[in-house]
Amino acid sequence: MDLFAILVLLALLAPIAVASLAMGIVPSRRLRILVAAAAALFAAALAVPGLSTVALAADVIVVLIFTFDLAATPRRSTITAGIRVGRVVSLGTPERIGLEISSAAGAGGPAYARLVVPDHWDAPDPPAPFDLQAHGVADLVVTATPKRRGRFELGPVHVRYPSLLGFFERDAVCAAKAEVKVYPAVSSLKKYQVLVRRMRLREMGFRPQRMRGQGMEFARLREHQPDDDPRLVDWKATARRGRLIAREYQVERCQTIMMMVDAGRMLTEEVDGLVKFEYALHAALLLTRVAAEYDDRVGAIVFSDRIERSAIPRKGRAAVPALAEALFDAEPKLCEADYDRAFEHLQTVCRKRALVVLFTSLVDQETSALVSGYLRAVGRRHVPLCVAIGDREIAERAAAVPKTEDEAYEKAAACRLLAARARTIQDLQRRGVQVIDAVSGQVPVALVNRYLDLKARQLL
Repeated sequence: MDLFAILVLLALLAPIAVASLAMGIVPSRRLRILVAAAAALFAAALAVPGLSTVALAADVIVVLIFTFDLAATPRRSTITAGIRVGRVVSLGTPERIGLEISSAAGAGGPAYARLVVPDHWDAPDPPAPFDLQAHGVADLVVTATPKRRGRFELGPVHVRYPSLLGFFERDAVCAAKAEVKVYPAVSSLKKYQVLVRRMRLREMGFRPQRMRGQGMEFARLREHQPDDDPRLVDWKATARRGRLIAREYQVERCQTIMMMVDAGRMLTEEVDGLVKFEYALHAALLLTRVAAEYDDRVGAIVFSDRIERSAIPRKGRAAVPALAEALFDAEPKLCEADYDRAFEHLQTVCRKRALVVLFTSLVDQETSALVSGYLRAVGRRHVPLCVAIGDREIAERAAAVPKTEDEAYEKAAACRLLAARARTIQDLQRRGVQVIDAVSGQVPVALVNRYLDLKARQLL
């Protein structure tokens, strides 16, 4: 009798175990308590024969309840999902992603959803809770942060929803997909645009230049002021109006800027979690945004041992999305950059005088001498500007007081690197090359300030 009872119990509980494994269901706490109570009653029946019939009846009831709950619960095929994501996703910026969970069944309740994101994204581990709507659509928002640029695919969506009676939860995998493009940190460009409208550029470290009266393009005639340069007086207008009239000029517009980004080994070094190449792209896009305010034409060349990307100069605000689209999936490579090919390509795509901005890292004498030679040659037609992206850690080690022998060697090596870098920069400046020497995080603001200064001084 005991063996027969055990076999009956196993036969009754087997469907629950099989369904849990094969049908993607997770027993709830309620079901575990019910099964434990039935098992306890069956164990008591082994000691008290009179309870055997009651125990078997209880086990049958548990199986019947589970079977009914399983049949009444919506099938996984009735759950579908959709993904909504913005057109512009910025590197390192938390992105709000919308999920639409639809149910074609007549049951609902509290549920959870989890969006599968690429490996190079940060997403919250706990699934997002929501209310599954019977014959309806539930909207929820999850947040994920991309850590790499490029083209990625989001999805699928995993949904865990309760059964009708709450005895288990079922897992459904919704084959929802969404392709996204992760651009450089373009979200900061929106902040810059707001600050431009509010005239609060100093909040981002910019030094706004007073543009009126410093350019070569005529703007308008106005009343002469006591502190005006006498050369600004328009004598014909003064004679006609009978009072002193001055000419007002503005900074030239529609000039050309070509940015050249070294995608070789020079910018593969990581600083504060990002390679230097990322800081160069961020600075390039910010400069494009600023130049668009002056209707300047902006183009870019990204090169390694070959030409990786090339964007012809575009004018106005159309240059910003065009440049972001051209550069969003460019990556640096561990190779020597081919400067010959890069500067030959520059002469092909940019024949007019332009501000040529080269993003690189002056880390060794041989490469620095090569860069210096090319920039001096470019200076015969264009205005060369070398953006030397520095390393904050090297500067800190050079300034630190060593406490051990190893730290003393590190300090000596850091000082030697900085001294060689300083000599290269001084050589470039003596030969007429504009140079920005800044650590990674300071490059974007330093570049915009230099651009505004060059325009104000009529050097473009």
